[in-house]
Amino acid sequence: MYPSIDPYKTEMLPVGDGHVLYVEQCGNPAGIPAVFIHGGPGGGSHPDMRRFFDPERYRIVVYDQRACGQSTPFGTVENVTPDILVDDLDRIRAHLGGDQWVIAASSWGSALSLKYAIKYPERVRGMTISGVFFMDRRGVEWFTEEGGASNIRPEWFGAYRDLIPPDKRKGGLTEAYCDLMETGADEEIREAARRFDAWDTSILYFEPNLERISEVEAGLEKSIPLTKNFFYFVRHYYRDENRAQILDGVKNLGHIPCFIVHGRYDLICPVKNAFDLHEVYPGSTLFVMDKTGHTARDPNIANKMAEITDKLAEDFSK
Repeated sequence: MYPSIDPYKTEMLPVGDGHVLYVEQCGNPAGIPAVFIHGGPGGGSHPDMRRFFDPERYRIVVYDQRACGQSTPFGTVENVTPDILVDDLDRIRAHLGGDQWVIAASSWGSALSLKYAIKYPERVRGMTISGVFFMDRRGVEWFTEEGGASNIRPEWFGAYRDLIPPDKRKGGLTEAYCDLMETGADEEIREAARRFDAWDTSILYFEPNLERISEVEAGLEKSIPLTKNFFYFVRHYYRDENRAQILDGVKNLGHIPCFIVHGRYDLICPVKNAFDLHEVYPGSTLFVMDKTGHTARDPNIANKMAEITDKLAEDFSK
């Protein structure tokens, strides 16, 4: 990755429905436009996201999605849908100018980037994505229910599972958490957010990052709205047909270079997602990183994605 860099411009961009997005620009104002799409839903940007691009060759855009990070209003789910988030991306592009840009994205951001490319193929010059996710219910239940990631890190899964009494698990842990985050008392919501975020963070990396888990448990003022947002999207927008629609849609994107980077030991989005995408995306390139988990902040993934944006910049200059 490239060294840390500060933005040369930050702004709050109104996008309708009372929502205002935090948008920052770094690097070369005359460079190749590029954007990083963060994870979630409900997550936010991080300064390290500026470091996936050469600041001398790229005009780097980092932003917070609706209701995330520094965007306002924070934590709401009103007028926040996957389709609206996709259209927000193009609102940012139009506001900043330029017909095309390079996209880098991770996890939830990978699903948004693929949906964006399917809807606006003329706007995408190239993509690199990691932690491939299809916005499918079956995909998310790999780590929110027993029998998937729980079999690999059971010692971390237990606290998340045990918040729900056995007699209330008949409809699944996912639905129980959806109910709790929507209708629970304040203390119940707080505890649910603490346990879910600790479990989620424990499977982000190849090995549990105890420092990150402690940070999450100490920062519940952000974890609560993030967890509410996550389970709201799970209940209302995660559908198994999303997977089929994305995999069918990318068959027409062979003219857009796509580089897929995925941790072999990703416990949130299994590596098979990356193979499935690569199989149907014409001309895509797949890199599977050993001893690597889910997060794009893992050096193995981050450095490979920075290497890819270098390659794209070189290809565009020919």
